[in-house]
Amino acid sequence: MKHIKIISIITIIFTATQIFAQAGMNAQKRKEIREMQLKFITKKLQLTDKEKKSFLPVYNQYSNEREKIFAEKHKTMRNFKQNSLNMTDEELLKLADKFVNFDIRAAQLNKQYNEKFKQVLPPLKVILLYQAENEFKKNLIKKMKQQQKGISPSK
Repeated sequence: MKHIKIISIITIIFTATQIFAQAGMNAQKRKEIREMQLKFITKKLQLTDKEKKSFLPVYNQYSNEREKIFAEKHKTMRNFKQNSLNMTDEELLKLADKFVNFDIRAAQLNKQYNEKFKQVLPPLKVILLYQAENEFKKNLIKKMKQQQKGISPSK
C-alpha cells in the first residue's frame, strides 16, 4: 500500500510536465515552439531595439538552462514509468527527493534570471515578461489539447 501511494504521488506531481515533454515532440518542433514563444514575448513586451539587443541573449540563455532541467526531469520521469513496479520503497523515496530537487533548481534559476532581467528591462516589462510566458503556456496547452481532440486550433 505504501508503495502504491508513493508511486501515485510521484505520478501526480509530474503529469503536468508531460504536456511540454511529449514523447513525440522532436527537436525541430521544440525549436518552432521556442521561436513562437520569443516572437510572442517580444510582441507582448513591445521591446525597443536596445532592449531586444540586451534582453534576447539573456532570455535565450535562461531558456536553454531551463530546458536542460526539464529534459533531465522528463528523462527521470520516463525511467520511473518504465521501472516503477520493480523499485524498492527506498529507491522511490530517493526518486521523490530527486523530483523535488528539479523544482528547487528551476526556482533557483528563476530567481537568478529575475535579477538579470531586472538589469536589462524596466520593472514593468519584467512583470509583463512573466505574464507573457504564462499566457503563451496557456495558449500552447489549449492548442495541444485541441490538436489531440482533432479540433483545428484557432489563432
